[in-house]
Amino acid sequence: MPSLMDAWDSTRMRLLVELERATSLSMAAKAVGISQPSASEHLRLLSAAAGEPVAERNGRSLVLTPSGRILARVASQALSNLSAGESALAARAGLRAGTLNIAASSVPGTFILPRVVADFVQRCPDVDVRLSVGPTDAVIDWLLEGRVTLAVTCSEISAPGLRVETIGGDEVVGICSPGHLEISSTGFVTTDQLVGQTLLVQERGSSTRAQAIEMHGTASGWRSVWELGSVDAVKRAVREQAGVGFVSIHSMAEERRRGELVEFRVPGIDWGQRDVRAIALLGVVTAPADHYFKVLLAHAVNGPASPAGPALT
Repeated sequence: MPSLMDAWDSTRMRLLVELERATSLSMAAKAVGISQPSASEHLRLLSAAAGEPVAERNGRSLVLTPSGRILARVASQALSNLSAGESALAARAGLRAGTLNIAASSVPGTFILPRVVADFVQRCPDVDVRLSVGPTDAVIDWLLEGRVTLAVTCSEISAPGLRVETIGGDEVVGICSPGHLEISSTGFVTTDQLVGQTLLVQERGSSTRAQAIEMHGTASGWRSVWELGSVDAVKRAVREQAGVGFVSIHSMAEERRRGELVEFRVPGIDWGQRDVRAIALLGVVTAPADHYFKVLLAHAVNGPASPAGPALT
């Protein structure tokens, strides 16, 4: 009987990863580029090598067993390493090739990464860039599932198996329309001034939303709490004087510059450590494209070291 080491190949690794996403053998086989009978045979060989089934029927779907999910996680890490190796060889040959798979939570994905991605594409036009934006918890799930190789968030992440790198600073600030609150010369308002205000918060799964709800418990007496779909929706409602919100300082730079919104802080409120963070899987080799993207990201978050930006090396 073959061992797992003997049974592993890139096709079977990809099949496990795709089956975890699709829960349909035909869809997983199509994503890998093989026939359904061939996919069934690959699963049979993997099950024999593992000593137990790696997939089982659940109604009309085929799903991975607990053992299959363990192997799928290992397979996604192995495939990420293979992709990084290909990119490293391409870079060594002087080519700009490979793929950059990034996911970002709503704040960096909406207000920081677009200009960084545009800069990266201009500097590395032959690298295929794929960007997904979603709530923080979804972004971490995509990374753990192997769908992306690099995640960018503004919240503290402590999940096992992750390598977290601080890129630059962030801060949660209160926002209101000009004249809506009496803000001190040092930029503060008291909790008493917030009593009777409407609190505007973001979508579920957002780290900033969770912190704003925590703020609601501190400043009792909100008139109401509106749950809106995005940071932009919060800012629009604030501009219409519907209430106050709490957002990343990176997300309101344009409105502050145009004089549409003003920021404030509340004394005694600890929002915790806020940083822009780049997150990858532990044990996975960092591809050259991922490394250079982090260089450009740090350049954008912390300010340019030179007018031309960091050199491509």
